[in-house]
Amino acid sequence: MTTRLTLRTERLIAMEQLLFHSDTGMRAVELAEACGVDRRTVYRDLSLLNEIGVPIYQQSGRFHLNRKHYQATVRLSFDELLALILLAAPAARQSVGPHLTSALEKLSRILPHSIRSYANSLVEHTQRHPMDASQVEVLETIARAWGDRSPVRIVYASRDGAKMRKRDVSPHAIEMTTSGSLQLIGYDSLSSRVRVFQLPRIRRAQRLNAGYSPPDGRAANQP
Repeated sequence: MTTRLTLRTERLIAMEQLLFHSDTGMRAVELAEACGVDRRTVYRDLSLLNEIGVPIYQQSGRFHLNRKHYQATVRLSFDELLALILLAAPAARQSVGPHLTSALEKLSRILPHSIRSYANSLVEHTQRHPMDASQVEVLETIARAWGDRSPVRIVYASRDGAKMRKRDVSPHAIEMTTSGSLQLIGYDSLSSRVRVFQLPRIRRAQRLNAGYSPPDGRAANQP
């Protein structure tokens, strides 16, 4: 019984990871082949995953993971937690959105009291200086497109804000500058090259129903 339960636990983890890393979803037969079981077992396992809170849905015969509502389970050592807190501190002072606030709140619950107090002070700062709601929406749209390898159509303002131009961009990365602002690095179809776009100048972002091949690491870091 113990071995059987262990095998099913490992299979559930494998299915969850397969769906997480699939951009287009997977059919039951594909999951069955990948996990070495029949389709009936796959359906039972997917049902159990849904029962325990993994947001899986079916569309056009393929199973998908709802990434917007998905919460990954990650085990971190004390040193890994501390490293994340230290790296998050500069970002928290620049107000990069409510998701950093919630992440810091979750991390602080499992830290020693002295470090928890420091993390809580960062949370309080982000709450006093929230990111503009429209910028949060832009960041979320671009981040999900980046994760799904989908291009986005952005409305980009000139430096003085007087002119707006639409651009279709394939996100390669979202990075924070040394000054604390966020920027999008991506392939711009208008200029046919990789460019840097300052997030505060992106007024709107719309995900497009298309895909693209990601560049290698060197290309992504050479705008």
